[in-house]
Amino acid sequence: MDSLTDKIRSLIAAKGMITFAEFMNMALYEPGQGYYQKKNPFGHQGSFYTSVNASASFGRTLANAFSDTAERLALPPCFCEMGAGSGMLANDILTHLKTVKPEFYSRLSYTIIEKSGYLIECQKELLKEHDGRVSWKTFEDFSGFEGVFYSNELVDAFPVHRVIRIGEELKELYVIEHEGGLTFYPEKLSTPKIQEYLDRIGLRVTDGQIVDLNLDMIGWAQALASKIDRGMVFTVDYGYPAENIFASYRRDGTVTCYYKHSQNNDFFDRIGDQDITAFVDFTSLQSYGRDAGLEPVSLTPQWLFLVQSGILSEIEKAETDLQKASVKALIMPEGGFGTNFFVLAQSRNVEIPEDFPYRKGAKETLDILAKMNGF
Repeated sequence: MDSLTDKIRSLIAAKGMITFAEFMNMALYEPGQGYYQKKNPFGHQGSFYTSVNASASFGRTLANAFSDTAERLALPPCFCEMGAGSGMLANDILTHLKTVKPEFYSRLSYTIIEKSGYLIECQKELLKEHDGRVSWKTFEDFSGFEGVFYSNELVDAFPVHRVIRIGEELKELYVIEHEGGLTFYPEKLSTPKIQEYLDRIGLRVTDGQIVDLNLDMIGWAQALASKIDRGMVFTVDYGYPAENIFASYRRDGTVTCYYKHSQNNDFFDRIGDQDITAFVDFTSLQSYGRDAGLEPVSLTPQWLFLVQSGILSEIEKAETDLQKASVKALIMPEGGFGTNFFVLAQSRNVEIPEDFPYRKGAKETLDILAKMNGF
């Protein structure tokens, strides 16, 4: 069987050049060879840690948040997680609910949307204790959902188009083969959707600046809205509003790679063996989502969302300094997972009451920070 690099080179030979989005899609998702298709990339044996790996407190806190949301909004006890990775978050959520909310757990239907056959097998092995509660679907087969839908570090792994301004012209950075290796080559935009995206957020790329545009995110938001009849959507990921992600001081875009917990920008090395990711533009995700019927409820820093959901009690219950430190890594604004991560809450055909906890914003931040300083 041809190596993944050989397959990419063959595609380039056939087309002359490919978009970075095409390259990234193959590097991450090529069946049997892409990074997410052949092994478990999470935890100490993979290339990166997620909030889930940092502490089980993350899953327990989300379990409380999502079950409370379902009960408060009179939604069916149905959860759907898209891109469940190793299954650790699902296991933390289900185990916590089984212990502290057994009645809710007894009625709960938990759906996982996953396209990696390898990861599905990992998830099934880990979730054996919850047999009968969990089912698997493809995104194509998923429809008519009512309940709470969520993802954790999913959208950042969607392929992106790399765009650069050279003088007065916008160019797309394609991938070509040159002198025995792969490199970037600027050419005309591959699709008018790129200019439409930039116009929508009012962005003028400065000369020499590279921006990374997640066009797949648009189709995903539109499709997701059509598949949810009634419910809440929580998107947990790292990124920022558009004015930060595309600020003129970000000259080189936000695409980066992770290999064995080390960050690098060697995009064309270790193809299929390292993660490739880009910051999420939450402004555009909200905007395109709203057009499709997903009403934005709030965009909250992850640390604040977790505090609003009761994670401080996890610190109070921690028995060791190490356990306390692992929880603090999730919420302290000056570092850890609390700095670049946000939670986007969106609703679909649901009336959101004024006292819904995730409508809270910056006005509560100072009081919460004051309380946190006591730990």
